[in-house]
Amino acid sequence: MEIELFVHLAEIAGVFVGFGALISLRGAQPTDLHGVAYLQGVLLLGVWVVVDALVPIAVSRYGVSGHTLWLSCALAALTIWAVGLMLYSRTPASKAFGGSLDRFDRLFPAVGLPLHIAIAGSLLLIIFGVLPGVDEALYVTALTAGVVFAGWALLILVIDPGRETEPRQGGD
Repeated sequence: MEIELFVHLAEIAGVFVGFGALISLRGAQPTDLHGVAYLQGVLLLGVWVVVDALVPIAVSRYGVSGHTLWLSCALAALTIWAVGLMLYSRTPASKAFGGSLDRFDRLFPAVGLPLHIAIAGSLLLIIFGVLPGVDEALYVTALTAGVVFAGWALLILVIDPGRETEPRQGGD
């Protein structure tokens, strides 16, 4: 197992969490539920990658290796992913998407859906033992797709011209 690779994935995802936190602090009162939904997505994905990049390092310290290591990590990652999606889908911000689909919202699934499939599919291939011997590569694929997904959500959050913003009060 390449421990440095997992540490670097956690670091990259941590950057997205940091950017998300800075963006949330930038707006005093988040009134744009559309933007809040993307911000929550960035944070959810970033935290998911950080946690799941560190799980194999922690579990391997207990002498677990091979398929058992990747199976336990994939089960944890898929569980956290599913719970995160369930919690995210219940937020008022994510529910606000239903009514207004601007150009970027229609484009988002074109990248987002394949990334969801890459994440879930890679983890399910590990769990069901479909491709023995490539468990670590599949796990890295899932984490990499999570980082790309967080980047995509952050990009849409930042460049979406459909978001209406009001000028700050007090000369900012």
